[in-house]
Amino acid sequence: MSKYKVFYLDDEKEDLTIPYKNKLEITGLLDINLNKPYNFEKELDRLIEELKSCDALILDLQLDGPQEEDSAIEGKGSEEKKANDDEKKFKVRYQAPPLAQMIRTLASEGEIPDLPIILCSTEDKVKDSFNRDFTSHDLFDWTFLKDDIDEETINKIVSLIGGYQMLNKNKKDFSTSLGRDYNELDQRILSRFIIEDNPPTHEIARVIFKDIVQPTGLLINERTLAARLGVDMSKNVGCWNAFIDKHFSKAKYDGVFHTSWNRWWNDRVNDVFEEITNENLASLDANSRVSLLIEKTEFKDLIVAEPIELFESTNYWNICEITEMPLDPFEGFKISGKEEPKPWQDYAFISLFAIATKPDLIKKNGIKIHPSDLERLSLERKKID
Repeated sequence: MSKYKVFYLDDEKEDLTIPYKNKLEITGLLDINLNKPYNFEKELDRLIEELKSCDALILDLQLDGPQEEDSAIEGKGSEEKKANDDEKKFKVRYQAPPLAQMIRTLASEGEIPDLPIILCSTEDKVKDSFNRDFTSHDLFDWTFLKDDIDEETINKIVSLIGGYQMLNKNKKDFSTSLGRDYNELDQRILSRFIIEDNPPTHEIARVIFKDIVQPTGLLINERTLAARLGVDMSKNVGCWNAFIDKHFSKAKYDGVFHTSWNRWWNDRVNDVFEEITNENLASLDANSRVSLLIEKTEFKDLIVAEPIELFESTNYWNICEITEMPLDPFEGFKISGKEEPKPWQDYAFISLFAIATKPDLIKKNGIKIHPSDLERLSLERKKID
């Protein structure tokens, strides 16, 4: 299998960036072309040529560290050489977002191929700069932290590349891209692309990835699947894995980006549960759901999930974003995002237990409670303080 070529732009010194490059190449799937930034116009000229043969672009968030020109001046005296070295140094006066914007524009105009643009940085820089600038979030397909590079990071980059390649081939064939008949879905999701003659691939990719794959709604992740079935997936992993492989494979999402983002179609999960039990999933509590699954299938070792501490309901439908444990959304507290969920999306939730016991994690993740739940939270806090 040939490697995917990735152009990586970072202003840090090589003793810092080469270890990142080596980590990204460790599985043999990626060929990382590591570079320091030029001034804006020169960098654009380089990228226009380089990206024609690349599969993805990785940008460091802050590219404005001092740089040096490529050419060296030899045979000079030490004073003259020092003066020339000082002249060669220059200050890059841009960061990743404006460069990404130009790359997206050039791709829309057909000057360069449309490919994933991935942001990388340190935790502090993402928190202090990027997370506050909502306007630039849609320019990047995904963000990873440099200190957290592992095999999952690599696999997600590969999945993004594969998704773009599929979308470039089947740009307006949404049924192929999503792995199911698009007519079965909410037509509002991709409607703007149906009437456009040649929509940019990165726009389609953004809507599919950020409006369908990442949020809970049409698709659900494995933790949410377990919550809705009422099962504690961590107590008997082998039984759980065999159970979902046997009975819920028909509900599995196999569209673009599925190789690294494990998802299930929510409506099909409901249908499968009803086929097995002849009952409506949402109308039952966790004990009833699991009892029926044990009764109607060969998986007798499924274990009911217990409520999160400080909660009582087992009418699970979502998870706490901090503990990843199941919760009843009527007990949980909605998380405020950069915008309200779209009609086909759910809110994300956090539990009172996480709020009371894990304030550092909440701060680290930038979680804020939705204004509509602040009064109720204040009342609940008084009960436990």
